[in-house]
Amino acid sequence: MNYMSKLKKCLYIIHLLERKGALSLKEINEWFRYSSLYDGDIQPRTFARYKEFIAETFPCYVEFNPNKGKYELVKDENLYGEEDSLYDYLLSAYHIEGMTELALKHRDRIMLMDAPNGVENVQTVLEAIDQQRGLECDYWSYNKQSKKHLTIIPYFLRTWEQRWYLVAEPLNPHHGQSVFALERMSGLWLTEEKMLPSKQMTVKDYFKDCFGINHSDDPKPERIRIKVLGTQVNYVRALPIHESQREVEKGDDWSVFEYYLEPCYNFYQQLLWHREKLEVLEPERVRNEMKEIVKKMLEAY
Repeated sequence: MNYMSKLKKCLYIIHLLERKGALSLKEINEWFRYSSLYDGDIQPRTFARYKEFIAETFPCYVEFNPNKGKYELVKDENLYGEEDSLYDYLLSAYHIEGMTELALKHRDRIMLMDAPNGVENVQTVLEAIDQQRGLECDYWSYNKQSKKHLTIIPYFLRTWEQRWYLVAEPLNPHHGQSVFALERMSGLWLTEEKMLPSKQMTVKDYFKDCFGINHSDDPKPERIRIKVLGTQVNYVRALPIHESQREVEKGDDWSVFEYYLEPCYNFYQQLLWHREKLEVLEPERVRNEMKEIVKKMLEAY
């Protein structure tokens, strides 16, 4: 069995146990027969290898509960959290995979947002990262309205607002890291020679104190406090505006949230999404910037 087949089946088992709770191997196989991955029942020896692979690869493991006589999924809470969103992203694909036939049958009752643009280039980028090679491509610039041939060294990928982005180091001229939208890349292929990034960094470090895909080589983060009114408080709690969000004050129909980040165009855009239900309290500079944005909007009316 090849690696990808094993990976997909193990992801299926994780998703199944996560969704259904404790199951015996017989019950796992009963569900597995409805999967597009099914190529025969999972035998006990094969299941033992899958359990070992899950424990080595994912921040969780499958454990036999003798009291129930069934297998359970156990998550390592120290690992399986916000920092491991990739696992949740992959598992979400199996929520879709598990309902594919029913979704197609009732497609007139489902409305979805578009899938992230540029996904067709993700596999090639990951191969370049895995093989420590550079990438060559033609890249379309919205600002210059032209296409340019690039050789870049990939660092890491990120999704933001229905798009895939790549942080990479252009080979010529050599001027540090830049952010590229994958849907604007065409003719993508790997270089013959190995190419390593000139710096060692993680995606978390690169975007620390930033908002969305915006990045500054010399970030100047600020502590920002906003007041949210009415039922909008529940939305902000459920879907934080930024990973640094903290709820620091509560009232009967309001809450104050605090952030630590570098304010940018996309951040102000996100605040405006909440309309009159949100007020920037401090710092004064950010409050005044919001005031100027609202004034300019009002001039159009």
